[in-house]
Amino acid sequence: MKFKSTPNRCIQVDGKEIWISRSVTVLPVLFFICKGIQYVPLGLRGTDLPEGVGQWGLPGGYLDYDETATEAVYREVWEELGLDIPQLAKEFRFEGNLEQPYEVYSEPLRRQNVTLKYALMFHLGEADLPRLNPQVSQGEVVEARWFQIPEAIKMPLAFNHHEVMKACLADYYHLEAS
Repeated sequence: MKFKSTPNRCIQVDGKEIWISRSVTVLPVLFFICKGIQYVPLGLRGTDLPEGVGQWGLPGGYLDYDETATEAVYREVWEELGLDIPQLAKEFRFEGNLEQPYEVYSEPLRRQNVTLKYALMFHLGEADLPRLNPQVSQGEVVEARWFQIPEAIKMPLAFNHHEVMKACLADYYHLEAS
């Protein structure tokens, strides 16, 4: 997959980091049901990232200047996990909305003030889980791994992603995280 990815730009003003026009992030909340078991793919954050180093988390990142939010979801999942969302949506039963986020969270935190959360659930039936293969350097994602959801929501994930997953399951899918 090819993307026109614009790098982050940061300037220093009066000793503060100011991030230029990159205040919107996408957060795909991915779930996979495989052989009756609920899974979530997570990436281990690398040392080149400004926050959450050494913690597991959902894929996600900044919306680039020249892409839609949906394109950013595809790109971030591809870069951080090596999963092709459009192809998966063609091959398997899919629940969610790739055109509209299920939640828009707007509070100035860290380097962004708007987060677009996308609920994405794939039902694989008896097929095996897809191979995870991050497309970015290990400085960004050290490794990606599948976790069963009950295990993942008990982990201290980066940016409280365990709470994000629980809320998505309950509020969007009306499921318990079991």
